[in-house]
Amino acid sequence: MKTIKIFVLLIFTPILLLAQVDETSSETQTFSIQKKKKTESSSGNLQFSISKEKVSEKSARGTFDIKGKDETAPLITIISPLAKQGFKRIEESKFVTILGKVEDESGIFEVLVNNKDVQISVEGLFQVSIPLAFGDNKVIVKATDIKQNTGSIEFVIERKTLEIANILNVDNATDEIIWKSPTQNLYSTSLEKFNIQACIKSGSKIKEVRVLQNDWKVNSKTLKTLDYNGVCDYNVNELISLKFGPNQIKIEVVTEESIFESEINITCNMIYANYHALIIGVQDYDDPAINDLSNPINDAQRLYNILTSVYTFEPENIIFLKNPTKADIIGTLHKMRSTITQEDNLLIFYAGHGYWDEAMNNGYWLPRDANQDNPSNWLANTDLTNYLSVIKSKHTLLIADACFSGGIFKTRKAFNNTYAIEKLYKLPSRKAITSGTLKEVPDRSVFLQYFIKRLKENTDNYLSSEQLFSSLRMAVINNSPNIPQYGTIQNVGDEGGDFIFIKRD
Repeated sequence: MKTIKIFVLLIFTPILLLAQVDETSSETQTFSIQKKKKTESSSGNLQFSISKEKVSEKSARGTFDIKGKDETAPLITIISPLAKQGFKRIEESKFVTILGKVEDESGIFEVLVNNKDVQISVEGLFQVSIPLAFGDNKVIVKATDIKQNTGSIEFVIERKTLEIANILNVDNATDEIIWKSPTQNLYSTSLEKFNIQACIKSGSKIKEVRVLQNDWKVNSKTLKTLDYNGVCDYNVNELISLKFGPNQIKIEVVTEESIFESEINITCNMIYANYHALIIGVQDYDDPAINDLSNPINDAQRLYNILTSVYTFEPENIIFLKNPTKADIIGTLHKMRSTITQEDNLLIFYAGHGYWDEAMNNGYWLPRDANQDNPSNWLANTDLTNYLSVIKSKHTLLIADACFSGGIFKTRKAFNNTYAIEKLYKLPSRKAITSGTLKEVPDRSVFLQYFIKRLKENTDNYLSSEQLFSSLRMAVINNSPNIPQYGTIQNVGDEGGDFIFIKRD
């Protein structure tokens, strides 16, 4: 029977306690604590050293109430490579794939493997291939949550030559399919392209490996020689196109003695996508020559509230900049290059002063540190579109409640409902909605009033940005001097899709 140890560090009392709980007994022993590290190695080739910097009330199973704080480091689980009791692991490959999972109640800020930033899926899965030198290779996986709590796992993989590896490899001769991606039997994603990975082990010679999707053959490979790769006799690595809804993925292995198989189920749906937002409100300006505004921050807050309460935007995925400088905005956009993935959707909202330069044929946002006589701190449309072209989101929607003119996009006729919602979502999009084409936009925004109103009144589970614009356009025209604009942002990767707002259940 395994023993579970729970370490609770109370930083607000001079007495340090350690509670040890055995599954077979409710008895608790109390004694003084000191920080310890434990090293376990079944073979001497794979060693783990796990440390957590902080512990919260959650890890103490509710014994302590530390309200409003998250001091727990992310939980890191290494799925592959695995160390098995009684089995000596030998690596002779030049590269090894690290597959793992990170979990944290506040949300993951970043995951580093040997100081290299890696991407994670909605479920917290990450995968990275690292090169191996002959001998010992130290691997350090570090995860930091949004509260800047950090946890890490450190282990060593030993690489030997192929000849030595074959001699020392004493793994049991069994037929087995080990799924590496995805790792769960029931898996959900918003990606239409998904990389299937699995490790196949067999006690007899493999003749053929088949990959099937919904009973249709995706790929089949006849093996004339053993495709030896570490502990695997064969590695499946197949990029498949998922259909919306359930997808049954099966791997069949034909050997000289038998046929064995394994299957998983992947559900593809846009509801599993992460929705991110950058919300910017500028109303107080450093330059006395630029008039301060009264409502942009309040307007931005109203949008934040509706997105997080009615639609599937989580607060930890929203960055709210109040009276930012140009450096603040550029720095945030630059950071999003590494945090936003092809599975994510991004909404960018700006409320504040804007300026259209007829001679330069370019529009600008005016951040807090903008100077009327010096454009060095103005944020140009070209700067914005440069970042939009490298932020690899599935869909991006830009909403500008400022003078923006039409220079950033080519407008198109609204409303054209020729595609179903699922088809619109499948195609990447880069769209923009602006409050008007006037050189000055009133401080009290009629545009945002109707924008928020239509989002609140919407009764559909799925609302495209084009539908949203169509529903507010005439109301804004009839109640203000502005003519709002909708269109495709030029030259940043739009393929004809649309940004879809999804209501919460």
